[in-house]
Amino acid sequence: MARLTKNDNVCIHCHRCEAICTWAHESAFNPKRGRIIVDLEFPDVHKIRICIQCGRCADACPMDAFYQDFNLLTTSEQGIFRLDEDKCVGCGECVQVCPTNVLQFFPDIRMPRKCDFCLGEPQCVKYCPTHALSWALG
Repeated sequence: MARLTKNDNVCIHCHRCEAICTWAHESAFNPKRGRIIVDLEFPDVHKIRICIQCGRCADACPMDAFYQDFNLLTTSEQGIFRLDEDKCVGCGECVQVCPTNVLQFFPDIRMPRKCDFCLGEPQCVKYCPTHALSWALG
């Protein structure tokens, strides 16, 4: 069982996590398309937005395009929520209910992108220079 955790206090707003996320999933360095988001608020407050695996996206989806993958468990022993792209029709209902606003809709592909914890080896954690992100086994 594992959990992705964050420490906003040590984030230096380098966006490396966002860039490596898109590289791992889309073979392109594009922080704006990451499944993790780093916000900067004035004057120097950094907030990392990550998927908390709450399942609201699955509850809101009229096409049942989200499912729980029990091959990767969270610390609450529930499976992570993943998107079945073949079932997604791009309605955006899931994006509207995301409590962390990390689920984003991309019009060019007509569907959202959701964190899958890199199937147990989160690259955002591996490449974070300040360890603002961690993958805790528990």
